[in-house]
Amino acid sequence: MSQHWYAEKRSSLLNQLGVTTEVGLSNKEAEQRQEKYGYNELEKAKKRHPIFLFFEQFKDPLVIILLVALVISITIGLFSTDEHQKLEYFIDAFAITAIVLFNAFFGFIQEYKAEKSIEALKSMAAPYSTVFREGKKQRIEAQLLVPGDIILIEEGDKIPADGRLLESHSLRIDESALTGESFPVAKEAMSNIQPYTAIADRRNCVFSGTSVTRGRGQAVIVMTGMRTEFGKIAKGLLEEETEVTPLQKRLATLGKWIGIASLTICTAIFSIGVLLEQEVIEMFIVAVGLAVAAVPEGLPAVVTLALALGVQRMSQKNAIIRRLPSVETLGSTTVICSDKTGTLTENKMTVRQMLTVDSDYLVSKAKPIDEAVDLILSIGLACNNAQLAVSHHGENSEVDIGDPTEIALLRLTEGFDFKRDYERLYEVPFDSISKRMSVVVRNEEGKIFVFTKGAPDVLIELCTHFFSKGEIKPLDDEMRMNLEIADQKFARRGYRMLGMAYKSVDPEKAKIEVLSEDVEEIEGRLIYVGAVAIMDPPRKGTRDAIKTCKTAGIRPVMITGDHLKTAIAVASEIGLVSSQDSAQYMEGKDLDNIDDKEFSLAVMDVNVFARVSPEHKLKLISALKANDQIVAMTGDGVNDAPALKRADIGVAMGIAGTDVSKEASDMVLADDDFSTIVGAILEGRTIYDNMRKFILYLLSCNAGEIAVMFFGILLTSFLFNTPILPLLAIQILWVNLVTDGLPALAMGVDPPDPDVMIRKPRNPNEPILTRKSVLFIIYSGIIIAIGTLFLFFLYMYSPNPKHTETYARTVAFTMLIMFQMIMALNIRKEEHSLLGKEFFRNPYLLLAISSSILLHILILYIPFFQPFFDTAALELVDWVVIIIIGSFLVIVDEIRTFLAHRVSRLKQLAGYW
Repeated sequence: MSQHWYAEKRSSLLNQLGVTTEVGLSNKEAEQRQEKYGYNELEKAKKRHPIFLFFEQFKDPLVIILLVALVISITIGLFSTDEHQKLEYFIDAFAITAIVLFNAFFGFIQEYKAEKSIEALKSMAAPYSTVFREGKKQRIEAQLLVPGDIILIEEGDKIPADGRLLESHSLRIDESALTGESFPVAKEAMSNIQPYTAIADRRNCVFSGTSVTRGRGQAVIVMTGMRTEFGKIAKGLLEEETEVTPLQKRLATLGKWIGIASLTICTAIFSIGVLLEQEVIEMFIVAVGLAVAAVPEGLPAVVTLALALGVQRMSQKNAIIRRLPSVETLGSTTVICSDKTGTLTENKMTVRQMLTVDSDYLVSKAKPIDEAVDLILSIGLACNNAQLAVSHHGENSEVDIGDPTEIALLRLTEGFDFKRDYERLYEVPFDSISKRMSVVVRNEEGKIFVFTKGAPDVLIELCTHFFSKGEIKPLDDEMRMNLEIADQKFARRGYRMLGMAYKSVDPEKAKIEVLSEDVEEIEGRLIYVGAVAIMDPPRKGTRDAIKTCKTAGIRPVMITGDHLKTAIAVASEIGLVSSQDSAQYMEGKDLDNIDDKEFSLAVMDVNVFARVSPEHKLKLISALKANDQIVAMTGDGVNDAPALKRADIGVAMGIAGTDVSKEASDMVLADDDFSTIVGAILEGRTIYDNMRKFILYLLSCNAGEIAVMFFGILLTSFLFNTPILPLLAIQILWVNLVTDGLPALAMGVDPPDPDVMIRKPRNPNEPILTRKSVLFIIYSGIIIAIGTLFLFFLYMYSPNPKHTETYARTVAFTMLIMFQMIMALNIRKEEHSLLGKEFFRNPYLLLAISSSILLHILILYIPFFQPFFDTAALELVDWVVIIIIGSFLVIVDEIRTFLAHRVSRLKQLAGYW
């Protein structure tokens, strides 16, 4: 079958399919084709078994380092002859196991809902269809349809497969989920379509997964299952790999460097010990213990919890996150590619203006109803087959039934609380040739009217009079031209225009006209009243959201399958583009006619892409990513699903969105509000800022621990001819998990900085640790090591008999923790003083620091804990000494902050001059 089957003549297509309209396929032939083409259903996605999903959580580089540390701790514990040392390493192993399992379990729970995109697509398929086989109608399961089957479709049906129309009678189909088209598409079996015509413009075709809103027809099935347009989308979802997020890439790089640092430290201390003629086995244990200490055990858990807390906060703001790392990805977003229908707009046709011959009425600010408006509302109410709030298939929820344009008219009358009772006597149904619909009705007073609605140019030509200022006046050519100009003014702005006309009829004459079914007589001598301008309006708050995005350095881009004129109208109204600047918008057909270089340039400059296919959307997303952009894609239809999957972060609509789009996304907007994305981006940026703070804090603390251990071992080897550990492994583990962990978690909920939505998105290639961060970590490690080792050796050399090695180690242990608590306060904002307003900015951090100090005091003074942690109860004078040394750090850091502020100010002044 040719790929351009839609352009074939009907007779030629039927011959190729081996079927006639009089008989259809035989059951035997259908069975044979079933074996050849398979069932009319979508392939199932390969599901990952929950066990494999669980083990995938262990791929994180930081977790792998912890697993290596776990194996080493268990090995040392098993072969150690020192019972106290053996207990230490087993406790270490137990703690690491708990962290790793917690991290894996939490990640597993978040991702357990495996991708169900294909199952969601299947749920949208039509379960049953009316087919013409062996010369008679049959009702069969849609999955049994084969190419060549002739199906009958009518209002309310869901199309089961892709086909070519053989007959159409006032047929309109809602294709918004597939193409993004706002309005139902008028279908015409007799249309001649050229090869390479876009899906949205194939008026002689019907497509799987779309719905009939009006009329009826007959079609021959050409494509089934995965060969349908719907199936092509499903195939794209099957083939699309889930990419790692920027955060995952950065953490992987960080994990690699931590691993290298641990190995380097281990090798260095072991080599130095051997050179100093220490016992090889002893130095190996010491070196491995130091390497384990270099790993921030709490980091994976703190990162996971920070993301989880972000997810919880965002869910309270109607943004539901499906993948944890996607929280941070929002913060680095540089481009938001948004579908128009249902995302930037309400996906609800609305009458926005009424045009009478004398004036225009903005519906939201309408004046009191005059005679002309009364007539427009009467025609909209009576010449209408839609129904509002109808119970659907026995469900509790109610839905609007009918053509969206007619539903918009009913909502208009409802908004005006306009009620009239009309008895319908006769109907001239709408068709694509006449482009109008007429009804003959009788009102409560027994008067009979003909009400007609349709294309304004058609009605203006048909009418002989017009209604103005309460009077009926003859309609001449000059007035016809004026009315058409007024209509075109709104049509050019993307509105769908619907003209209104009427006439009153003598009851006896009306009876003759109706009985004779003389349409020309019924619709003759009409009086033109005016028109309504209908559009799918932008969502409230969208304009402000677009403005905020631009301020934050994020480029919003509209990608829609709708007409260019409509797209420009909406884009202009929400402040996305200027309607006068043609360089800011392109159509899908233009994208097909440019080379890759021009395409790459276009995606960086053009802000509105109209009449695009799902393939175009994928190509646009890929081109943006190739330009090093972090892309968020929003959408609600089936046609958006592949692009949602391809984007760095896919954002689906929760209310109007299809199951397909939700399952293909990383985030779902529960309120379908585009402005919710702005709040989510703010949250994402804040989370990343906070993540950098606690990663910098944890690594600075670890740098201090490593420096204390490294230089402590070296100095004791020189001074005492045997290496002495300033801190034990159990003490370092306690610091890493508890006393460091609580402030790090509290930093995860730091409030956003005032400038968070003013600054530009960060460079997606920027590492978590910049050169500045590395220098700060080294500085912190040196300061902490100097203060801690000073006290350790002061007490080791003290003549006081109470100052044993355990006592000296307890003082050093306490000094280290106090240093780190001070660091927790001052690391949050480099150019702000510790003693300023930043001190009270995060009450959770103050609580965490207080809790950490309290927990440390417990293991110092409660006898039960002292053997486990090898600690002793300190005296008051020891605390005074510790506070004095701690004050030294505060003073040094205040000087650093002052100098950093001055340097920053000088840079600003230099930039100004």
